[in-house]
Amino acid sequence: VITTTDSGKTITSTLDGFVATLPAIAIGNTITFVNMADSGTAVFSVSPNASDGITYAGSSTNNKDIINAKATAKKGDFITLASLDGTAAWQVVGVRGIWSKEA
Repeated sequence: VITTTDSGKTITSTLDGFVATLPAIAIGNTITFVNMADSGTAVFSVSPNASDGITYAGSSTNNKDIINAKATAKKGDFITLASLDGTAAWQVVGVRGIWSKEA
């Protein structure tokens, strides 16, 4: 379980189907997630708290994941999220690789 005490940390996984669930937004938190599985072998998802969203590529989601799909995943793909506004959505502030919003 990821909590606000994980702010500033890097969370890694080599597991296929890994889902990291973010804590509720609190201003100033930043967490980085890295898919360390071999390229093309694992999907890695980051899920916001049910009352929050994620802003990426010009728009926000509401209670939807951001996903590094197995088919396009490269070892070392990462995404860094920060809780900048404190109310609506985590903001993507750093990324490498192909990440998409859950439909």
